Amino acid sequence: MRVYAPGLMLHELAERLRALDMTERMSAVTTLAGAGLVLCAACGVLGGLPNLVAAPRTFLIFFTLAWVAYAGAVLVGAPLRGPATLGVILVIGLLTRLLLLGAAPSLSTDVYRYVWDARVAGAGLDPYAYAPVAPEVARLRDATIYPKLNHPTWHTVYPPLAQAFFRAVYWCAPDSILAMKLALGLIELVAMLALICLLRTLGLPPGRLAIYAWNPLLLVEIWGSGHLDALVLATVTAAALASARGRDGIAAMLLGLGTLVKLYPAALLLLLPGRRRVSVWIFFGAVLMMGTFATAGIGQWPTAPIGRYVRDEYFNPGLVRSFVNEPWLALAASAVWALLVALRPRPGSLAVRAVPMVGGLIVLGANVFPWYVVWLVPFLAVAPSVPWIAFTGTVAFAYSFFLSTPWAIPLWAQLVEVTPLALGAVGMVCGTLRWRPRARARADAG
Repeated sequence: MRVYAPGLMLHELAERLRALDMTERMSAVTTLAGAGLVLCAACGVLGGLPNLVAAPRTFLIFFTLAWVAYAGAVLVGAPLRGPATLGVILVIGLLTRLLLLGAAPSLSTDVYRYVWDARVAGAGLDPYAYAPVAPEVARLRDATIYPKLNHPTWHTVYPPLAQAFFRAVYWCAPDSILAMKLALGLIELVAMLALICLLRTLGLPPGRLAIYAWNPLLLVEIWGSGHLDALVLATVTAAALASARGRDGIAAMLLGLGTLVKLYPAALLLLLPGRRRVSVWIFFGAVLMMGTFATAGIGQWPTAPIGRYVRDEYFNPGLVRSFVNEPWLALAASAVWALLVALRPRPGSLAVRAVPMVGGLIVLGANVFPWYVVWLVPFLAVAPSVPWIAFTGTVAFAYSFFLSTPWAIPLWAQLVEVTPLALGAVGMVCGTLRWRPRARARADAG
């Protein structure tokens, strides 16, 4: 039995597709387009459902259909080159996004908190100072935004640049969930443009864009639910592009911007080829300081609310917390993992080295919310890994949480979630065990 290392299957498929003649290549593009139409149909159904929480079985069925179409598209399209391939990927990618744009966020209502924070700031109040239930903001409550807020007794956890983004969108379109989703979607398109440039810089086939542009998890979480992680996607993908072009100082500044939105992009600073240069750290720190002062001030970082979020939030716990319910231990394990990956001598660009770094941070984290996985996807387009790509599909089964009352993720769904990573780990171990006797035999023969 042959054991495939992560990404080897796609590599061998690419070698076979390079040998195809023009007719066969066009047939592959046609198959790619067919898979894209199935993906569009599934996204159309999901985008038309008024409340996915009330229809979790329907969501899981059509998400699975979307993911099967996506998997077929990746297998056929990822190795392809040429303008026809890129055109099909872009057209289908835009259609799927438009189909989900108008959907009411229901699986997660975080986008309502974005609008609420901007409303508080727009009223001349400090969004960090008052929880939504505070009497000081009682006059701002309404029947549309306020009832959809999760954790209304908690203070906001979003860093300064995120708050500035909320206010900018609110200034353009007050109290509009659609406007907030559209703004985040447009930012996500910047990430896709940066990825196209990155693939070209690295000499990789444009068909790899399908791994990112058609990923159902990304589509649902960014364009369906409107998650802030779109800003992270744009900054980390642009940072990977800058680093690939030898501009690690610019990459560091982009990672600084990402850190001002969510904290975890800072870990990628450890993977920059030029991280040993003092200037890289100065650029990163300067962006953090200037961004903080320009948007809120150093005293406005929501450190206490973030600490409460890490301590009290409990949904789909990561690997460490599944065995020992200590969220701070999970964070410590994540920090150790980041250092180990950074210190491990391994050639490759930031995007290539980011896959094990980001993947480990996700599964070791205190909670594995499905949208936390999204920032891994652009790196998978550069360094495809079958287990990790599959995980972007299975992690959505965390939403089986809504199948029963009281809400809880059933054991079968947890097993579905971890299956790709478990099989990937077994494959790596088997590959190692198979290689060692051969290496020993060569040594003995010498």
